[in-house]
Amino acid sequence: MVKWAVRVLPLLLILFFESGCTYALWTNGNLEDYKEPTQNPDLHLYESQKRKDFLVVYREISERNDAIHTRAYWLNKNETRVDKQHAPIYASKKSVDHLPAVPIYYSMPEKSGQGFYAVCETNAESFTLFSGEREMGTYRLPVYNDGWGRVEKVALTPFAATTDVAIAGGYAGIYLLYCMAQGPGFTIPAK
Repeated sequence: MVKWAVRVLPLLLILFFESGCTYALWTNGNLEDYKEPTQNPDLHLYESQKRKDFLVVYREISERNDAIHTRAYWLNKNETRVDKQHAPIYASKKSVDHLPAVPIYYSMPEKSGQGFYAVCETNAESFTLFSGEREMGTYRLPVYNDGWGRVEKVALTPFAATTDVAIAGGYAGIYLLYCMAQGPGFTIPAK
């Protein structure tokens, strides 16, 4: 019986980790949802000379429930986070009080002047910031995984693992019954 268990256990482990419910749960991306700018994000930029940064205000939609929220974050402070598709550290929308607005255009203006301005792409997912004639950089609005998919997977893992164990135990039980039905002299064939 021990030899039989030693031979069957690796097969059951492969079933459990490579094709079972737990494997499907953790490799399936269906529980993953993203937050991203709305189709018309109503982008606004504000300059903070004190912080030497720009406050970005836009509308964001959640794939999970189609909820739309107005978000605000500091551009330079969050540039690395946004580039890595992480949620920015959000600022209060009240931060715009007393900050001068940065003009936003949807095509390059004929006369740029000396101050800051931005040119937004037609799909409104990114914008290029200018200071007079000098381009300061192109910035994408945040697109990131909302993180709830991992929480749901952790919560569902015990149920998936229990199902895998039950299925594997069922296979082992059927094989054991088959062996027992072959008679008392039957031995499990060696390879």
